[in-house]
Formats: sequence, C-alpha cells, structure tokens
Amino acid sequence: MSELGYKIEQQPNVKAEMEAQEWYDLLPVEKKLIKYSLSLGIVLLVVFIFVFKFM
Repeated sequence: MSELGYKIEQQPNVKAEMEAQEWYDLLPVEKKLIKYSLSLGIVLLVVFIFVFKFM
C-alpha cells in the first residue's frame, strides 16, 4: 500500500503545471500547419461552391 502512495506522490501535478504555463507561443511548424489547413479549407469551399452552383 505504501508503494502506491509513493507512486502517486512522484507523478507531476498536471493541473499546477498547466496553470503555470497559461500561455506559450506556437512552434513554427504548428503555425505552418494552421495556415495550410485554413487555406486548404477555403480553397475547397470555393471549389465545391463553384462545382455545385455552376455545373
């Protein structure tokens, strides 16, 4: 039973760590993925509107 208490005490307090890092900058690769996702979504939206409205 004492081993279980020891293991629980060793685990990091996730809530406290998340509160400590309330804000952090995005990595360049994350910014690039966001840009690609948004642009792909907008381009596909325009393509689908064009295809279904005019054809």
